[in-house]
Amino acid sequence: MSLLKGEDLSLGIGVEETRGTLVDPQKWIPARTPTGINVEVLKALIKETKGSGISSQGSEVVQRKAVGDLEFNLRSEGIGYILKSLIGKCTTASVYGTVNSHTFEILANNPQFPAMSLGLSQPGQQDYAYNGALIKSLELRTPVDDLVNATIEFEARDEAEHASYVPAYVATDYIFRPFDVEIKLATSIAGLGAAEAINVKELSLKVANNARAQQNIGSITPTDMIANLLDIEGSLVLDYEGDTYHDLYKDGTYRAMQITLSRSDVDLGGGYSPSIIIQLARVSFETSSPDRPIDDIVRDSFDFKAHYSDTDEEAINVVVQNTVDDYNNA
Repeated sequence: MSLLKGEDLSLGIGVEETRGTLVDPQKWIPARTPTGINVEVLKALIKETKGSGISSQGSEVVQRKAVGDLEFNLRSEGIGYILKSLIGKCTTASVYGTVNSHTFEILANNPQFPAMSLGLSQPGQQDYAYNGALIKSLELRTPVDDLVNATIEFEARDEAEHASYVPAYVATDYIFRPFDVEIKLATSIAGLGAAEAINVKELSLKVANNARAQQNIGSITPTDMIANLLDIEGSLVLDYEGDTYHDLYKDGTYRAMQITLSRSDVDLGGGYSPSIIIQLARVSFETSSPDRPIDDIVRDSFDFKAHYSDTDEEAINVVVQNTVDDYNNA
């Protein structure tokens, strides 16, 4: 076989119609770095009293699954497949012509979030497929001097050899730049529309569903991947422009937060643009770390945590606008 460059590796994702039953990728995700997906094998050493003078007499595989991660530039279409598996529920509505709005919310009272199949393309080498995968975390980053980017972690039931994939990418899966990002705070979700955008140097947001393998006797691989309670946290870096945010931290005041990513330079039809709007209903600032250099602007760094809001009956919702018909299996 020929040698393989990391740049050639591609990861695809598709929604499974039946949990654990492989489907072909519906979307290939262009990555910033090659995926870290790999089969993970748990082995038990055979240790018995045989007078051999050796610490073990062999090892046996007792469990097997696949785990991995992927760093990528955030895009307007592929993110929907990730959010569906990460948060659990997707509702699609027509906005204008071929433009659709997809609302992602927590799937309540059901740990079986939508399962995905993953495909690993390795040109000139063996390709692999991974069934029953669950996206377990998504970390979003908005640096001021780079593209908006993210990292996902995932677990899958097993790895299987697959015929050669042919990855395909579409021009309508738009990237987001730092100037496409707007962040708002308000006393409630209802007030976010009228709120002014705040000046932010950098934002990170991590959403994790703490997925885990459902391992049972009688099977070497997990019988399912199930989600647990959602953790939502992040950080903000701002230039110090008064004590507003310091007081929110000091007084333990809650705020609703909205993170909007919109490509206003792209018209999908009817004046609608590719966009991602993340709303956090109840956010608290948990730590404050002022930076006071002698030769630069004073900055504030805050770590925040998102909570469930009884008033809004939710903690998070994400609305993605694009021309994807839906995020079901095609």
